[in-house]
Amino acid sequence: MKNWGWGAVTLAVVAVLFLVSSSFYVLHIGQAAVVLNLGHESAVEQEPGLYFKWPFVQKIEIIDTRLRNGSSEPVTVPSAAHDRLELSFFEQWRGTDPARFYRHGLDAALAEKRIDDLLKEKAANAFRDADPVRMTPVQLQRSLDGLKQELARTLQAEGIALEGLQLLKVGLPQAQLHTVYSAMEQATLDRAKAIEASGKAKATQIRDQADAEKAQILAEAYRKAQTIKGAAESEAAGIYAAASDKDPKFYAFYRSLEAYRQSLGSQDVLVLPANSRFFDVLQHGMESTSR
Repeated sequence: MKNWGWGAVTLAVVAVLFLVSSSFYVLHIGQAAVVLNLGHESAVEQEPGLYFKWPFVQKIEIIDTRLRNGSSEPVTVPSAAHDRLELSFFEQWRGTDPARFYRHGLDAALAEKRIDDLLKEKAANAFRDADPVRMTPVQLQRSLDGLKQELARTLQAEGIALEGLQLLKVGLPQAQLHTVYSAMEQATLDRAKAIEASGKAKATQIRDQADAEKAQILAEAYRKAQTIKGAAESEAAGIYAAASDKDPKFYAFYRSLEAYRQSLGSQDVLVLPANSRFFDVLQHGMESTSR
């Protein structure tokens, strides 16, 4: 009987503690609470603090009202200059109407998905007649502002405030990238071949010009050499004639020695009779020149 009494007291204490813990809830900064009275909305609390609720009668749904950042999945839109473009957006939003937020069955993940779905629907219309690649910053910002206002009106009815929307990236769908890269590669190769052909043509032109200048220089040098040679030979003939006039015997002797030097110094073999006049100078000296 005594043990049963202690068990009843313990059970009563546990029940009281459970009732007390179930009768209060805490709201932190950046949170709001939708109070449900037997499943129906009865109040919304948004100030941080400790609140009382009736156990088993009232249920509390905590809504996160902090500013949240997110980036959308790529949104495919038609383009005037390209078949299609992919746009990625950065958005900032918060839940400002907890009751509406709850009525639409949203939480943070579902709210972000809802924004992505609306971007896919509205962005195609916003950029249908414009090409984001060629738009000026002012035109791009004007289109983004119009898209943001249209999204904000729709999201406001669901308890969401869209506070920021920026364009992160503009690109081509993955399926088109290979075609574009192949076209760029071919264009680069064609340009390289054109540059190479132009370089070869210029090299040939420069080489032909150099060959022509070389031929002209050689011809001019040959002409000058022949002129100098002719003048030298003429001067030598004059010197030889003057020498012959002064001493005919010595001149004949010298000319014979020159003939020996040019003939006997080579590898030619001369077969001459012993009494040949070619050797008179060797046999008789200058006396042979008088014969």
